[in-house]
Amino acid sequence: MANLRTLLQLFLGATFLFSAYTKALAPGFFEVLLEQQGLVPNRLYGAWATRAIIAFEVWLGLGLLFSIFTRALLRISFGLLVAFSVHLCYLIIIGETGNCGCFGEMISMSPLASLGKNVVLLGVNAFLLLFHYRNQKKSWIIWVLLPALFAGAVFVWPIQTEPDEVVAKFPAFEETSEIDFTTGEYLVAIFNLSCEHCQEAAQELAELQRKGVALPQVVALFFEEGDTTVDQFNTLTQSDFPHQMIDVNTFFDLISSAPPRVYWIKNGEVHQFWDEEIADGIKTIFAP
Repeated sequence: MANLRTLLQLFLGATFLFSAYTKALAPGFFEVLLEQQGLVPNRLYGAWATRAIIAFEVWLGLGLLFSIFTRALLRISFGLLVAFSVHLCYLIIIGETGNCGCFGEMISMSPLASLGKNVVLLGVNAFLLLFHYRNQKKSWIIWVLLPALFAGAVFVWPIQTEPDEVVAKFPAFEETSEIDFTTGEYLVAIFNLSCEHCQEAAQELAELQRKGVALPQVVALFFEEGDTTVDQFNTLTQSDFPHQMIDVNTFFDLISSAPPRVYWIKNGEVHQFWDEEIADGIKTIFAP
């Protein structure tokens, strides 16, 4: 029985560490998800909450793995799992079926699937609480570790209200393309290939070009999520912008709460950007 208890304790601790790891791979994704689920009022609060959750899950995981204040941490983890489960029940009630974000983007889980996972973890947690932990370690280090982990998370992923050094995050184009964001004027569109709003914005930009509106060079930075390819995107939107692919972290660094976003860049500096009513905003400047 002692071996089973140890094995389940290690399993629970490792699960919290894995959960933190998957969120840490793409913190921007989780920030946006928290806002979309109504848990925070905006992405700035989502950024603080994301780092707090990552730090808290790492703290719980390490404490359980090394059996420090085991019973106290088991009570805390039980309460955390109950809180997560209540929120998942709410998402299920309102009909949400997308990725709940429990394991970030690495493992997409619906609220229902994640609730099932939590029921198993709660069962393990409750079973472990049945035992007495007379030989548990009681080190003061565990209480210092939590704020240290949170500070470390903020240091690794600095919290910003808007993307900092935007142009530096743009991927370089081949020399033959003559696209150099540090000189000249560009409209840089951040698109998710499978996003309907992005497709609509691309179609509107292409239509402005066909109408002869004197736009700067339009460049697309694509994030691939789902099955839509660049060729399919271009066919759907009747567009064909010079483009580069970007990874998930760069994508979430360059948008606000949801795509698309279009930047107006002049000589390496951001002059303006649009998240909504993109075509109307651009026409106000370039086709008054």
